Amino acid sequence: MGWRMNRTVTALLTIALLMSGAASAALTVDHSRARSARAGLEMSGLSLNETQGLAGPGPSGDGRRTSAPDLGTGSKNPMVALLMSVVLPGWGEMYTGNNGRGRAFMAAEGAIWIGYVSFGIQSSMREDDYREFASVFAGVPQGSTSEYYQDIADYISSEGEDSYNEGIRSEARSLYPDDLDAQSDYFAQHGYFGDAGWEWESRTRFSEYLDLRHSEALSRQNAFHMLGLAVLNRAISGIDSAWMARRHNLGLKSEPHARLFVAPVMDDNGSLGSQVTIEMTF
Repeated sequence: MGWRMNRTVTALLTIALLMSGAASAALTVDHSRARSARAGLEMSGLSLNETQGLAGPGPSGDGRRTSAPDLGTGSKNPMVALLMSVVLPGWGEMYTGNNGRGRAFMAAEGAIWIGYVSFGIQSSMREDDYREFASVFAGVPQGSTSEYYQDIADYISSEGEDSYNEGIRSEARSLYPDDLDAQSDYFAQHGYFGDAGWEWESRTRFSEYLDLRHSEALSRQNAFHMLGLAVLNRAISGIDSAWMARRHNLGLKSEPHARLFVAPVMDDNGSLGSQVTIEMTF
């Protein structure tokens, strides 16, 4: 809807704006009368400044414009929300007022850490199982290193055909083909002899040992995956909480306010004028 504005209409429009009575209006004025409209609105304490709109006050007593009121009162900082969710998934959502989403992320975080602890305990118990199994069925001394338990999983015995020590002899010959002393030193340093040797009771027991080690490795791998899920849960919650904060802030900006925009227009005759657009939400 358009009107030709004179000073009387300008005063009435000012009162109407202050009472927030109109939803949306577009006013087209010619260039000469736009100056009168600007003067009338500024005398009433409102600004035609395009960036401030009608929400911003006009000039102060000393001739300087005062800043527009903060429409973001109660707004949420997306970066703060993101960091809160990185520390504890769901915390950022609660900060933005989305308690239901926050509790869901916290529940997921709790389940992840319960899974991590459970798989860690399971891994430790299964490691004890294969160590004890090796002691009973292969004569492995208690308290051996993890490297030792890996070696007895690669060879059924420490001596004999296709044994661990035969593999070490082969490595020594490959590394020092022309130096028998170096071969002997390498073999003495890396081979297993005497009480350190082993021999599995049977290939069935050897296969059972491999299965026990595989089960322990799966538990350890699952625990590691839980850590990955914890990182992923934080990333998703961080992004979600930052998005929730932005939505919250956009909701605050859509609260009742009024803005006025001025733009130059040209009619069919080529005459330049001004278009005043009043935007109000309530």
